[in-house]
Parts: sequence; structure tokens; C-alpha cells
Amino acid sequence: MMHLPGDTDRITTTTGRTYATRVFVMREETLRRVTLLIQLTFGVLNSFIGLRFLLKLMGANPANPFANMIYTLTTPFLWMFQGLTGTPAFQGIEVELFALVAIVVYTLIAWVIVQLLWILFAPLK
Repeated sequence: MMHLPGDTDRITTTTGRTYATRVFVMREETLRRVTLLIQLTFGVLNSFIGLRFLLKLMGANPANPFANMIYTLTTPFLWMFQGLTGTPAFQGIEVELFALVAIVVYTLIAWVIVQLLWILFAPLK
């Protein structure tokens, strides 16, 4: 096998067949920035879900604008987890265990996305 002149990403074999070694590679700096952006996005999401868990645990007034905003922002991200576990309640205090499950799942999703990005697009050394 040898590299074709002027084309560092293409290899020709002794049989004359040519193929590309890599189609798309990101610079390591760009990959690090994308990784940080993904981690920030999922970190903010997990923080909002955690805040929702604490507000429900404290029995926060859902009519309060701040609590209402947190509940409204997190509801779309929690709909698939609702009903997964029981939600114990006592005098206005709710323990949304499914919110904790959602935090774990979203953390795992972020980790998998970051690992896939590095596997697929990191420069080979």
C-alpha cells in the first residue's frame, strides 16, 4: 500500500484499487469545544431537573413564577419518565424519583455522545 501523490487521505493498494482512509476529521480543538458544549447543555438540563426535584421535595408553590418556569421547562424532558416510579406525596411534598432516573439517563446520553464524537472524528495519532 502507498499514498497517492498530493492526496494524503487516499491509499492505493498493490492491486491498483484506491480507497479513502478517513472521510471527515475534526481538529482536536474543535472537538474539545463541541465536547464542552454538549457537557454544558446536558449539565444545564440536569441542573434544572435537579432543581425541580428539590422544589417538589420542599413543597414549593406551583403558582410561584419561578417554580412554574422550572416545571414548564423540565416537563418536556421528563414526560417519558413520568409513571416509571411511584411519586410519594405528603402534605404537598412530592418525591419525584423519576426525575433522579432522568438525570442519570441524560448524563449517560451525554457521555455516549461525547465518546462517539471522539471515536468518529478525533485525529488519529
